[in-house]
Parts: sequence; structure tokens; C-alpha cells
Amino acid sequence: MILAIIISYVVILILLVNQGTVYDYATKKGYEGPKYRWISMIPIYGAYYFKRKKSFKPLDDREIKHLFSFDILSKRIGLYALLLFILYIFLIPFSVLIYLSLKNSLLQTMIIIFVVILIFLLHQGTVVDYAAKKGYEGTRVGLIGLIPVYGYLYYRALPKRRNVSNITLREVFKPSHMFSRLFVYAEITLVAIIVIVPVIYIFGMAFAGRAAIPNTIWPDTPNINAFRFLFNETKFTTWYWNTLSIALINMFVGTLLITGAAYVFARFSFKGKKAGLLTILVLQAFPSFMGLIAMYVLFWRFGILGQPRMLSILYIGGSIPGNLWLIKGFLTQIPKDLDESAMIDGANKFQIFIWIILPLAVPILTFVAVSMFMGPWMDYMLPGYLLQFKPEGAAVDYDIQKQWTLAVGLFKFITDLNMQNYSAFAAGALLVGLPITVLYMVFQRYLIEGIMAGATKG
Repeated sequence: MILAIIISYVVILILLVNQGTVYDYATKKGYEGPKYRWISMIPIYGAYYFKRKKSFKPLDDREIKHLFSFDILSKRIGLYALLLFILYIFLIPFSVLIYLSLKNSLLQTMIIIFVVILIFLLHQGTVVDYAAKKGYEGTRVGLIGLIPVYGYLYYRALPKRRNVSNITLREVFKPSHMFSRLFVYAEITLVAIIVIVPVIYIFGMAFAGRAAIPNTIWPDTPNINAFRFLFNETKFTTWYWNTLSIALINMFVGTLLITGAAYVFARFSFKGKKAGLLTILVLQAFPSFMGLIAMYVLFWRFGILGQPRMLSILYIGGSIPGNLWLIKGFLTQIPKDLDESAMIDGANKFQIFIWIILPLAVPILTFVAVSMFMGPWMDYMLPGYLLQFKPEGAAVDYDIQKQWTLAVGLFKFITDLNMQNYSAFAAGALLVGLPITVLYMVFQRYLIEGIMAGATKG
């Protein structure tokens, strides 16, 4: 199989290089167009054909030698080899998928659904483009374009609102435009399927009510047994509160500390400022798990092992380098003239920070706050290591599960044979995403501005 792929790759590469070289030769002699492109694709004959043809342009022997020189041929081979390799990367998985779909009815159904959605979107996009050329735009156009066939016939019958020629209208249906539109919609549809199908499967698993892994995307008889199991037979509410409290401490205390430090670096000049920023930047390069032993020793010596809210110290400390640079870059873009004007009016540095800087920095602060809120919900390494030990002075019958976070507790449902329950894990995962989703929806506008600011300012 691999040998066949390699042989086909080499053969196609030779054909492409031959076609490109011969067609360049034909162009120099004055022969251009689709007809001569096809002729140049024929090995040996193409070169012989154009060699016999009369030249309509003055052609020097040096130009021909340069065309077939090692420098030009090596560049052509390298370019075509790269493009062909990229094409193979896309075609090989697609071919394997088509082959597997012939044996797997579920996969075959998914591919059929994908093709139907793709054709549907292609039709809608083409109709919208056609209507826009004639001067019809808006939501109504998009909705009518969703109706197969009728959408196109409807806007074809309507009169033109713009002075546009029929040639321009026909360009909407050109193969090149259709292919580019098909590629865009195929990518969007594929990404949507990759994102949506696992989410639907998680929902189905959560309502399956079985401890084993379900083999269907959606259960035949949905129920809420997994949720009952979480709330009645586990300490899920305790895990939830532990994680939520850590996330809230991170969001408020961490954002406040980092913003204050970023304001100092952005607005004040002092000795060691550059060295401090570079040191913070270097610290960001080291992953947190490198210091697990040191973290354990520190927690042990200070007597805070087994106390979930103390993890905020590590989360806040670990988030300082990246977020400090992010906020500092944003604050640097705020004109210092605002500070000077406020100082002339009698404001001090603290008042400037509270009443001028913070309102202007709301987008980036919101982005950082939400990011810090999300951290504890998805982290397993630190709590899984530091919360497996009883606190100092704990009773002999102390239940260690009371200090777990959600990540630790839910992970037991898929790793511990005594607690294994995949439906409960999926149900817990859905409830984990609830506060994060609500927070994203509430601060959506500020988050988008913050992401754009973090990407362009620094």
C-alpha cells in the first residue's frame, strides 16, 4: 500500500513537472490557453508537438536553455512536490474514510449527511451571491436561499436592482468560484461535525444511565439516573463547591494582583524593570509540573496539604507571567496624556488607576478573569497530587474525598474500577461546563475585544 502511494506520488510529480515545463516553453513560443495546457500534459508528445510548431514570438536559445536549466527545474520540482504532498495529506485520509464507510453503516450515514449538508450550503451560498449581484441582500435573501432549487428560480425571475451584465451574473456559477465555495463550506461543515458530534455523544452518554460506555451517539431510552447517582451517592456537591471557590478566588484575587503589577510595569520607571519583565517571561517557559516536588514540600512545611482553597496560591502564581505581559501590553497602549491630565486636576496615582485605567482596560481584564476562572475546572495534576493527603490533625476516619476538586472526583469514574461510571462522568462534565458557558455568554462582548487586544497589542 505504501509502495503504491510512493509510486503514484512520483509518477504524478513527473507528469506535473513535465506539463509545467512544456507549457512554459509553449507560452514563450506564443501558444496559450486550455487547449495547449492539455497538450502539454501528454508525456514526450507534448514537447515534440510544440517543438515542431512555428514560434510567434522572438525566441532566443538562451531562454530555452534557461527554461531547462537545473536552477529552474529544481525550483519547479520542489514547488510541485510540496503542493502534491499537501494534496496527498488531504486525499489519503479522505480515501481511507470512503473505504471504511463501505464497511461501516454508521460512518456511511455520517458521510451521506455530510455531503447533503454540503450541497445544501453550497446551494444557499450560490443563491445569496447571485441575489447580491442583482441587488438583493439581507436576512430574507439568506432564508429564501435555504429552499432548494426554488431559491435560485425565485431570484432569477426578479428584475435587476443594479446595472449588472449577464456575464457578471454567470460568473457566480464559474467552476473556479464553485470550487472555492465548495472548499470553504466543506471545511466549515467538517469543523462543525468534529465539534458537534462529540458534544452530542457526551449528552447521550450522560442520559444513557449506564456505567459502561454506550455504543450509540444517543440512547434509546434517555434518563437522569447518572445525575441522581452524582448527587445522591457521591460527594459531587462538595467537589463542585471546592472547585467553584478556587475558581472565584483565582478570578477576583488573581486578576486584582496581576492588574496592579501590570499597571506598575506599564506606567512607572524604576531600576530593574526590564530585567524583571524578562525574568517573568522566562519563568513562563517552565511548565508547572516541574515544580511538583517543591510544591509538595512547601505545602507540607506550611501545613496546608489537603486544603483545596490553598491551591489558589499556585494557580495565581502560575498565571502571573503570561497574564502580566498581556495586561501590561494593553495598558501601555492607553495614552499617558490621560494620566497627566488627571494629575493636573489633582488626582493621585491610585485614583488614576481606579477611575481611568480600569474602565478602559475592561476588555482585557475580563478576558484574563474568565481565563483564570476556567483553570481549576480542567486541572487534574495539581489537585490530584496535593489533595491526596489528609490535612494536619485530621481524624483517623477522615474522608479524603471531601477535599477533592471536580477534576479529581470525576477522573475516578473512568480510572478507578470501584467507582467506574462513564455516564456519571459525562453528566459531571456537562455540569462542569455550565458556569463556564454562563460566564462566556455574559461577558461575550468583552471577551472578543480582549482576545483581539491580546493578539494585537504588546
